Amino acid sequence: MMRAMSACLLLWLAAPMAMAQQQAPATDCAECPALALVPPGSYSMGTPPTATEVDAGTGETPPVMISMGKPFFIGAKEVTVGEFRRFVEATGYEAPLGCRVWLDGQWVEERDRSWRDPGFAQPPADDEPVVCVNWVDARAYAEWVTQKSGKRYRLPSEAEWEYVARGGTSFPRYWGAQDSQEGGAVSLACDNANVYDSSAVEAYGLPWPNAACSDSAVGVAPTGRYKPNAFGAYDVIGNVREWMQDCYTTSYMGRPQDGRAWTWQGGCELKSVRGGSWASRPRNARAAARDSAPPTLRQSDLGFRLARDYD
Repeated sequence: MMRAMSACLLLWLAAPMAMAQQQAPATDCAECPALALVPPGSYSMGTPPTATEVDAGTGETPPVMISMGKPFFIGAKEVTVGEFRRFVEATGYEAPLGCRVWLDGQWVEERDRSWRDPGFAQPPADDEPVVCVNWVDARAYAEWVTQKSGKRYRLPSEAEWEYVARGGTSFPRYWGAQDSQEGGAVSLACDNANVYDSSAVEAYGLPWPNAACSDSAVGVAPTGRYKPNAFGAYDVIGNVREWMQDCYTTSYMGRPQDGRAWTWQGGCELKSVRGGSWASRPRNARAAARDSAPPTLRQSDLGFRLARDYD
């Protein structure tokens, strides 16, 4: 009897993961980004204070339990240059010039940079994630896709994003617990993510540790180059950092525990940012790591992906 009950329990726990793995990316319209279906579930958002990698100053500790009671859709990939260009051409939307780029050992505001020319060695390709877009730009794109599809697209909440980034695991990175030590041979990172690695050291010389492997990308990489996680999400850690819907706070106290974004009217000077990027030191490219930025910031390692509710 106990053996049978255990078998049933394992099947029940495996069902949401199987649901995610079997669901192919879908699109709601020709202009819409591909979506991955994320199953419901619960997880511990954040990091215990005793963990090897934790940044207490950003509010990722103490962790809080989140219960995702409903499935939802997440962008299978980060929104690309080509997708954003179609939006601009269709609407006439104008994002002002000016973007922070890495230059001469520091982040510098360059007035002539934009999503069309973010200051990389080569012009951005259509299949690369769009960068040098701020929170307002991302919201405008989401509203356009909403109009085209008849479905409500939005930026993901922090809770949704971290749930996706964990990929059904409790590890700092969905590809395993053993490759989370900074300064060591982070052997699996470069198969799964585009982070600050050995191939980028000579080009950028960023003043922090790099992953001791090569992911074959000095700056941004085309979306979908690396392995997806169990939910079918690509580049959810690494490549570019991503805008969240939430207002940013340095504590999880009071946060909705059902996966909704934490927002309020007025006094929301900073928005949450997640994911790490091609310029991120390894400890900042993990599921629980948090960052923040004013909603007007445009930077050459900052982009976004969309989410929408499951109808």
